[in-house]
Amino acid sequence: MHCRICQNVSVAAAPFGLKVSWAKTKLQNLVSGPPARMLTINGTQVEGVEEFLYLGSKQSSDGYCLPVIHHHIGLASAVMGSLQCIWKCSYISLPTKVYLECVLVMSVLSYSAQTWTLLVADL
Repeated sequence: MHCRICQNVSVAAAPFGLKVSWAKTKLQNLVSGPPARMLTINGTQVEGVEEFLYLGSKQSSDGYCLPVIHHHIGLASAVMGSLQCIWKCSYISLPTKVYLECVLVMSVLSYSAQTWTLLVADL
């Protein structure tokens, strides 16, 4: 299944002058069952993996991302804690503090959130 789809990608990209570097590519198993460890596409061995890093988040075949969510909550909490002197400062206005929280804390919390597969239990 993977081989046919990957070859279709190569064929579709060719008219635009694009080439897939299969030697640098890894394929993630998206269906249940044992992952394919090695596939041959256009004469090149392509490794099959159960998980990989994308935008700093671990993507796994089972779609379970709760550890990644907890990791980002911890990072955002650390940023929030490091800004205690700003939160306590009476010379900085509340709108400025809210802006800083959005820019510095929420950006860390939501980084790569678009790659998370949220389950009902995660929400």
